[in-house]
Amino acid sequence: MSVTNIGKIVSFDWQSSAEGETILQHFYDPQTTGRKVIGILDRPSLPSSIEEVSYKVFITGRAGIGKTSTVTRLSGIKCSSAYVETAGIRKSNIFWPVKIWDKIILFKLQMWDAGDNSIKKYSHILPACREKADAITFVFSFLDSNSFTELSQQMNKVLQAGENPAVVVIAIYSHTNKLEVSALDIKEFELKWQVPVLKIDNTWSGNRNDSEVHEVAPILNMLCELLWIRDQEYLLKQGLVR
Repeated sequence: MSVTNIGKIVSFDWQSSAEGETILQHFYDPQTTGRKVIGILDRPSLPSSIEEVSYKVFITGRAGIGKTSTVTRLSGIKCSSAYVETAGIRKSNIFWPVKIWDKIILFKLQMWDAGDNSIKKYSHILPACREKADAITFVFSFLDSNSFTELSQQMNKVLQAGENPAVVVIAIYSHTNKLEVSALDIKEFELKWQVPVLKIDNTWSGNRNDSEVHEVAPILNMLCELLWIRDQEYLLKQGLVR
């Protein structure tokens, strides 16, 4: 799918609407002002009439680049400043409501994050993360040009012929640091790979305010839209929808 055709299905500003704000109230803890920590077997207390769809998302990138902190940030939780490499595979769920046309859909994104050293040490880690992944999210940093240079190589390594996951690239940046990757580099990459590059700042205070929603909504909405389109294209090929 062309990166110029984004935003045709999911309402990208819905979370800021009165209806969206009302739905999002179910996701926040009034005691902490942050998003609720939802257990593996739980779901937000939404009306049962709201359809839930579930997807496996593998997030990958070089060691220490910020994969786990990105998942934490997208979960609405304050990121720790201390770096601890992920041992083995870390799985977490992110629930995110979107408006598709006139219907609210609850997406359950099952995030699979694996430490780079674990992938190199244990041969089963990468195949387990990649197996039946509905989406693959590649992470690099604007503050590390090498992480961007290695991106194409990583994509060639992880993406397998015959598979059709939704693909997104997330670029970590900071307002306070000089960026080593230019906007032109990003544009050329998007045109070559036909994959959107989305920016996120993982340095967040942990307090709920408008910036929390506005920062993560574009990334989560984009991922949900690509997953939805992927499913619709599959159903069309199978002749299950008209």
